[in-house]
Amino acid sequence: MQIHIARDGKQLGPFSLEEINRQLAAGTLSLSDNAWYEGASGWAPLSTVPGVSTSAATSAATPAATPSVAATPPTPAASGPVVPTTIVVAAPTEPLAIWSLVLSLVGLLGFCCGGPVLGIAGVICGHLGLSKINANPQLQGRGLAMAGLIIGYFAVVSWALYLIFFGGLAALTSMMEAAGK
Repeated sequence: MQIHIARDGKQLGPFSLEEINRQLAAGTLSLSDNAWYEGASGWAPLSTVPGVSTSAATSAATPAATPSVAATPPTPAASGPVVPTTIVVAAPTEPLAIWSLVLSLVGLLGFCCGGPVLGIAGVICGHLGLSKINANPQLQGRGLAMAGLIIGYFAVVSWALYLIFFGGLAALTSMMEAAGK
């Protein structure tokens, strides 16, 4: 009987039953690995294959063989379990990109929290975050940094226009005078 093994999204084998038992004893295969053999209804744990045993004796002279990738993978029955897929780990997000967006939003909306200063800080964090993302392509967060830059520049320009054209400068001056008394 020829047995095919599926582990980490890769198909290995085919192996003979004796080779499977040797690799189980050596620890290169696990009973939880998925297996398929001709006549099986689909992929199933290796522990369910008839004749598989973990107590198979291996001689010291026979080294455990490394599994090889199958040239033509078997086609299990449509009703059988699906072969496990590879899990993709997401790349880390650049923290400065996140800070850029947060500071820019608070700078845009923060009338009492130092809006222009936080908008400028958001722009600086956005540029630093983009430069780190460009230097290391594994990092994510380009969209966050760009959004932080756009909102930050908008916040700075909005605050400047408010202070210049809408009497914000006079209002700030009167608040400063009132606080000084």
